[in-house]
Amino acid sequence: MTLNTGDDRRILLIAANDTFCHVYQNLAELLAAADHGEKLAGGIEFFDVTGRRLHPRFSADWRLEDLQTGYDAADPEAVRARVRAVVSHLVRYVRDHPEVLAQSRISLEEALAEVPALDGPDLSHDLGALPDHLEHDRGNWMHNAMHVAGWAH
Repeated sequence: MTLNTGDDRRILLIAANDTFCHVYQNLAELLAAADHGEKLAGGIEFFDVTGRRLHPRFSADWRLEDLQTGYDAADPEAVRARVRAVVSHLVRYVRDHPEVLAQSRISLEEALAEVPALDGPDLSHDLGALPDHLEHDRGNWMHNAMHVAGWAH
């Protein structure tokens, strides 16, 4: 992967319809999640921490192999707006379906109080406020609720 983001190799995977996102620490983590059966149902896009689009490269059998930096200029504000749209969608979903919080043993009020404001100085800061993608993590209600509320369901 060719990224010009210094030491920050985080990757944002976001649903094309802005209902789901995950932040991966690097390409290896993203590829490992895909290898462990992470369902990518629906259109997805990838961005680096500067807001530059990353284009997927697939193997002959359509397995994600790499991400290549796009040629268009980074648009961090557009990506930030999309991440905010995902979080807004999640909040609406959780309010309408508070039962999704049961496995995390957190009340609706507590969950809503933990939703990040995403008002940091830049995209990198906002991505840092989102939950990490931890395979099979049952403790992070926001991560788990995104799977339920997102485009895959």
